[in-house]
Amino acid sequence: MYQYLTIFILIFVWNIPGKCQSVSDGKLKGDPFVYEDWQTYTTESTHGQLINDHILFLEADGDSLWIGTEGGLILYYNDTWQNWTEKNGLPWNVVIGIAKDNKTGELWLALFGDGIVRFSGGYFEHFTQMNSGLLNDVVYGLDIEGDNVWVATTAGISRYNQVTGEWAVYNEKHAPMEEVWTYNVDATPEKVFFAVWGGGILEWDVKTESWQEYLDPDGEMEIDLYRDDGLVHVITTAASYVDDVLWASTYFGLSRYDGRNWRGYMDHDSGLPSNFINFTLARSATSSYNCTDKGLGVLVDYNTDTWVSYTRETENTETWSAKVITGNTVIKKVQTNLDLANHFTICAEFMGNDIWIGTGHGLARGKGTGFYPGLK
Repeated sequence: MYQYLTIFILIFVWNIPGKCQSVSDGKLKGDPFVYEDWQTYTTESTHGQLINDHILFLEADGDSLWIGTEGGLILYYNDTWQNWTEKNGLPWNVVIGIAKDNKTGELWLALFGDGIVRFSGGYFEHFTQMNSGLLNDVVYGLDIEGDNVWVATTAGISRYNQVTGEWAVYNEKHAPMEEVWTYNVDATPEKVFFAVWGGGILEWDVKTESWQEYLDPDGEMEIDLYRDDGLVHVITTAASYVDDVLWASTYFGLSRYDGRNWRGYMDHDSGLPSNFINFTLARSATSSYNCTDKGLGVLVDYNTDTWVSYTRETENTETWSAKVITGNTVIKKVQTNLDLANHFTICAEFMGNDIWIGTGHGLARGKGTGFYPGLK
């Protein structure tokens, strides 16, 4: 009898949500904003102006959008396109990361397989492992923090100070890195976060110049053994830090951390179209946009666990639908005019109230006319 009572208590306690954990009863607490009106762009539909529609990264610059593709760098503004490739000065066509330095106005580019570039005054200054302190030419991303350019490479992290010209490098010898394959970086004035493939999330504190490592505490690669104990998985793909809250995407789900409590999401218990998340972009402490291999999963309101999931119903469906979901319960479905044939979403970017998404075959802009955060 005592044994069964103990088991019952353990199960009961196990299923009590934490005080700060979002809870859903499957009922809609209000209406989320749904992006119904979209404009899509492919190489074909733009008659070649979008020189390559395998979109790798998006960076808003006021009313303009910088686009990194497999075939070059593109600047979009007011339905006009300007392109840079190896034919007109770009050292390498595969642009996988872009960061605008708002202090200098310069653009920094991550080139997958050929280092990084500073683009200033129409001139490309090229940094590689042969002429700089860059750890490796296989670069996955970069971002700006103060005077520093932080670079995520396949061999670790490099930091370039634009004022002093000094380089610093961080790998398993200089940082608590379980692995060195650094997949993405998100920099803020106070903290810099790195998604490390197989090594979780690394946090750099700018003030103390110290590292903090975040892993999946249960150590299991196949399953998330203990829910909300930390990262859902150590194979991370991106980090996004807004309003003192960290969002981390993995190939096994999404994690949120507010400095005290973790919350994990997977496709079976949330509005995520898939656990395979390529990128996460936080809009606030309570909302994030998640690019998956099966569409875009938007957590609109953390407190009520309300989602909008943008997907194609089938491979033959012409337009995407938006499912409004609380927890894992579909409340309603809204048809959109988004007609991208490819739903493998790779990147996303905000431009005011609009949302841009890049896929394996095309670019789309969701028009945010009448946008509001959370629920109404």
